[in-house]
Order: sequence, then structure tokens, then C-alpha cells
Amino acid sequence: MSLLCYRFPKEQVVRQSGYFHELSSEIKDYEGFILSNFTKSKRYGFVEFATSSDHPHYIATPIEVIEKSKYLWVGEKLISAIKMTDISKVVFSRIKAVAFDETKTQALFNSLSNNYPNALVYLISDPILGTWVGASPELLLRTVGDQGFSISLAGTKKSEDKSQWLEKEQIEQDVVSAFIEQKLQELDASDVEMIGPYDYVAGPVKHLRTDFSFRTTREETELLDALHPTPAVSGLPRALALEIIENIEEHDRSIYTGYIGLLSPKDSKIYVNLRCCQIRPGNMYLYLGGGYTKDSNPELEWEETENKSKTLLDLVQKL
Repeated sequence: MSLLCYRFPKEQVVRQSGYFHELSSEIKDYEGFILSNFTKSKRYGFVEFATSSDHPHYIATPIEVIEKSKYLWVGEKLISAIKMTDISKVVFSRIKAVAFDETKTQALFNSLSNNYPNALVYLISDPILGTWVGASPELLLRTVGDQGFSISLAGTKKSEDKSQWLEKEQIEQDVVSAFIEQKLQELDASDVEMIGPYDYVAGPVKHLRTDFSFRTTREETELLDALHPTPAVSGLPRALALEIIENIEEHDRSIYTGYIGLLSPKDSKIYVNLRCCQIRPGNMYLYLGGGYTKDSNPELEWEETENKSKTLLDLVQKL
């Protein structure tokens, strides 16, 4: 039996028991809670049961934790590759292991719900997926009738940092925004409006954010396939960035940077699965990414991932 808890921004917590099942490649007619892995090669739906269970599930597949020295070395190689090609951006992620009392998982979810009212907060515990907790600020797709919404969220620094955004961070944001705008044009979306970029604080970090609104007659599944993964979690050109990620990342991202939320015709709420961790007995494994461009500094990218980890770790210390 699987456990699913989630809370959309400014809504009530939903708690369900049931099970996740892998969906076929065709999800056109699926309605309900859905999540995918990073590459969308696996997508899971949830079936609710009346029987409840709080029994946690942990999986034992190996987790590759990269040391800082190797991260910096790979980062330097990645920057060199970007400079020699037409690649604008590649997102290089890593996993950070931290000691954690797994019996406090529910308490962590509750704390995230209380402290991040503008994020999608979730807790899942499933025999296939394991136990995950997250608080994502990044809306991928919201639909209300034929009205659609999305956001571009890229560029990161500490929330208290009052300095001007660096050119590198502005480029990161521009790349993601241009990608979303292009995809909306390809999907024949009308009445496209953009607001931003502007500063958006998400706990211990802040980002550059641009809001998109549009009208469309396309189905949500078609929109998702076009938009995900955005350059905010993959890179640009997307196909080449995905190829590079597959070659340089030794870990499996699993559901990190996949999408997660509720899928329903003309009323969907789907987020990118960021600021998340996998829980195992005695440890939590935080999945963290940084956007590399030709102007990146691996040391600063490492620091950025450390700052992103504080979304969860600042609250873990208070449990």
C-alpha cells in the first residue's frame, strides 16, 4: 500500500492511500495524480484505496553521491564543451547525502507545508518509487478551461543577496523564457502574455521568474510533452543537453526534475519536481542541480546547489 500526501499553494493537505502504477506511453485519457521521471520514459498514476496504511517503503538501489572535487572537475570539462559548441546551457545535477531520522518524514512534510505556502509540497512512500519529500516552487502547467499558465524560473542566489543579477544568471532566465515562448508559438497558443523577469523568493534562495499566460485548445498531455523538460532542468538545445546529461551524470535522477501534480481536462496543476529528497533509513538524499553556461564557475555552481539544499535542511534542523 502506498501513501500520497500533497498540498498545492494555499490549498488544504490531501492524504490518500492506494498504489502507484506505471502508465502506458499514451496518457491522453488519464485523470488524477501523476508523476514522471526526468526523461518522461516512465510516468506513474495513482489509484486510491479506502484502506489506509502508514507503512514506509524504502528502495535499495545504489545512489551515486559525487564528491566536491569530482563535481568541480566535471564542471570544468562541461564548461569547455559548452564553449566549443552551440550549447547555451546544460543543467548538471548531483546528490547530497545527509543523516536523517526517517521517523521524522511526516514531520518534515508538515513543516514544509507550513513554511512554503507558495510551493507544491508532497510526500510519497511507494514500493516502486521509495519515499520522497519535496517542496517545488516551479509551476510547469496550470489550465483553467482554455486558459493556460506557466512560469520560467532560472537563475539562483541567496534570498538576502541584494546585488545585481549577473549576466550569466540573466542569460539562464532568458534561455528558459525564450524556450517556453517558442513552444507556445509551435502549439498555436493565442493571447500569449509575459510578465517579468522579476525576483521571486523561495525560502533561502531567490530566482528570476517570468510568468506566462495564454489560451489554447490543445490537450494538457500535448502541452506537457512540448514543455517538459524545460531548459531550467535540462538545457538548450534540449536534445543535445539531454545527451550530455546522460553522459556526465553517474546517478539516476529518478523523479527529480520530472513533473508532478494533478492532470485533468481543462483543470490541471502540474509542477516540476524540484527541492526534493529521497528518504532511506538513517539518511536523506537531496537532488540538486545547477545551470551551466559558458560563463559558469564550478565553485559557484557547487555553492548554488548547497544553497538550494537549505530549502529542506533549514527545516530538518528544527525538527
